[in-house]
Amino acid sequence: MSPWVIIVILGACAIAYAFIMPKKNKAQEPGYQLVQEMESTLEHYMAEIESDNEALIQRVAEMKGEAAAADQRMQIQLEELQQRLNELEKNKAAETNQVPPASVDHLNGLQAQALVDSVREDASKQGSESEPPQIAQEPVHERESIKDRYSELFHLYNEGRSVDAIAKQTGIQRGEVQLILQLAEREEG
Repeated sequence: MSPWVIIVILGACAIAYAFIMPKKNKAQEPGYQLVQEMESTLEHYMAEIESDNEALIQRVAEMKGEAAAADQRMQIQLEELQQRLNELEKNKAAETNQVPPASVDHLNGLQAQALVDSVREDASKQGSESEPPQIAQEPVHERESIKDRYSELFHLYNEGRSVDAIAKQTGIQRGEVQLILQLAEREEG
């Protein structure tokens, strides 16, 4: 074969190959674009997830720091409250050592008697407005129990309110509230 023929055959092959190649690219081009779009979408999605993860890690670290600080504050507050409790227990122990137990019962009895007297005075004042004092004093105390007299106080107590909350809401002093509750227990017993 002559070199000329070989060059012509090679040229014809190159031309045929050139025509065939663009057809393959045209057929593959829509699929290739779809793959490229999916890859770019996935890369964008991965970048968003990574930034979200970093923000989440940062927020968790902040929350951990805040929780540690709050825990430390609560620990300090707990220690302070424990110290106060110990001091109050010491003071109470010192007070109970100074006052003999019989006198404590005597003081409670005096307070109870004073409350009973004040209830009788209130009842007699209410009775004196409507009837003569001699008739009003005796029947009022026999009919009206301490629970009837302080119904709001006992309602709050039955709801589970503390003595301090009852005192604040009713305007009665804390000691009086305790005394009224003790008298009601004695009255029932």
